[in-house]
Amino acid sequence: MFTEMNPIHIGNLSLTDRAILAPMAGAADSAFRLTARTSGAALVFTELISADGLVRNSPKTFKLMEFLPEERPVGIQLFGCDPVTTALAAKRAEQLKPDLIDLNFGCPSRKIVKRGMGAALMKNLENLEAMVRSVVLAVETPVSVKLRSGWNSESVTAVEAAQAAEQAGARLITVHPRTQTQGFTGRADWDLIRLVKRSVTIPVVGNGDVETPQDAKQLVDETGCDFVMIGRGALGRPWIFRQINRYLSTGQLEDDPPPRERMAICLAHFQKAVECLGEKRAVFEMRKHIGWYVKGLKGSTSFRRHVFQLTDVRAVSYALRRFTEESGPDAFHIPVNPHEYA
Repeated sequence: MFTEMNPIHIGNLSLTDRAILAPMAGAADSAFRLTARTSGAALVFTELISADGLVRNSPKTFKLMEFLPEERPVGIQLFGCDPVTTALAAKRAEQLKPDLIDLNFGCPSRKIVKRGMGAALMKNLENLEAMVRSVVLAVETPVSVKLRSGWNSESVTAVEAAQAAEQAGARLITVHPRTQTQGFTGRADWDLIRLVKRSVTIPVVGNGDVETPQDAKQLVDETGCDFVMIGRGALGRPWIFRQINRYLSTGQLEDDPPPRERMAICLAHFQKAVECLGEKRAVFEMRKHIGWYVKGLKGSTSFRRHVFQLTDVRAVSYALRRFTEESGPDAFHIPVNPHEYA
């Protein structure tokens, strides 16, 4: 059944659309967040921000936390393991006036969990609750949390963690129903999202294995979750947010954009990256995104091989424009003169 979407309130934040961009390290930078927002994402999150790094005044950490007004609504996601330190970091993050402060209890990275952070908190619910409570007391911004299923198949603690987070004052819960030991392998256990949704009264975000609007609808129908978070499914396909929002509200399926429009979106994304990161870093950081955008298109293999060797922003822009205008590997022309980049 498809119905008109009513606004859902998260503190003083009100969201009508249902598709949310996941906080992906190494991918969800400002340029991609802007692209996702213009493509229909209801909410975006920064990459993982170290609470310890903020407290130590690390310039690199502060840089990761920055966002542009056009990205709103935006959440700053923090990870840590000490309630006091994380609360202090949240107060510093709040100075940028984000719409949410998000606490990560789901990152499965070995270098993070071995320090008792990320998904390691799923086996230390007392500390998890203390962290949420300390941050809620420290800031006026609504606090959200992201959870995993648990540590492993013998320690599935998402329901208990969600209840603890709500009791400590969290206003939104995201569930990625894989355990730490699963990482990103295997199938996400959507049934666990349903159990979490039934166990709390605050909005719940379902996350995991959503690649199409039909997947999003099935997730909502099976679990009752309020929002759908898309991570890897949005890489090279930011239009998926608009597609999901439309399908959930009207039942109408929107086709993927044709190759020319897809590459125009890629070029606009690249231009945003240049503005946000500077020319040199944008060329490097956008290589993976360009690879995702052209995946499956005719001539993508030779084009990807060529563009990954480029180091000049004008050369990359020129290559993207030519690939946008022309189709097929035989039509793609690799320039030989520098003046052709202009």
